[in-house]
Amino acid sequence: MNQPTGSYYLKDEEKLMGLFSHLSLFLGGIILPIVFWIINKDKSKFATFHALQALFFHIAYIAVIFVFIFVFAIGGVGISLLAGLGNHSGGGAAGGLFVIIMIAFYAFLFIYIFGCMGYAIYMGIKAYQGELKKYPVIGNMVYNKVYKNY
Repeated sequence: MNQPTGSYYLKDEEKLMGLFSHLSLFLGGIILPIVFWIINKDKSKFATFHALQALFFHIAYIAVIFVFIFVFAIGGVGISLLAGLGNHSGGGAAGGLFVIIMIAFYAFLFIYIFGCMGYAIYMGIKAYQGELKKYPVIGNMVYNKVYKNY
C-alpha cells in the first residue's frame, strides 16, 4: 500500500529499496546501497535518501571495526612487550592481562556487531514503513543533500 511522503505517494519499489539498502549489511555489503543510489538518484528521493544513509552507515561500521582491531593489536603488542621487559621470570601476570584484554575485545566486538545489525534491521523496517528515519550523525547531512538540493 502506498503512503504519502511529502507531496507524492511512495511506491512499493521505493520502500523495498529503502529496506534492502539497510539490510545490505547482511546481503551485499556496501555494493547494494551504491547500486540503489545510482539507479534512483534522479528518480526517487526516498530511495536515494535511504541508500546514501545505508552506504555511510556501512562505511562507518567497517571503519570502526578496523580502527578497533588496529588499536587492540597495537595495544596487545605494547602490553606484551612491556610485560616481557619487566618480568623475566615467566610472565604469569602478563598472560592473565592478555586474557582479560581478549575477553574485553571480543565482548565489545560482539556487542558492536550485533548492535549494528539490530539497528540496520530497525532502520530497514522504518524505511519499509515509509518513514524518513535518520541515523544519528549522518542523517541530517544526507537529508539536506537529497531533499534540499532538488
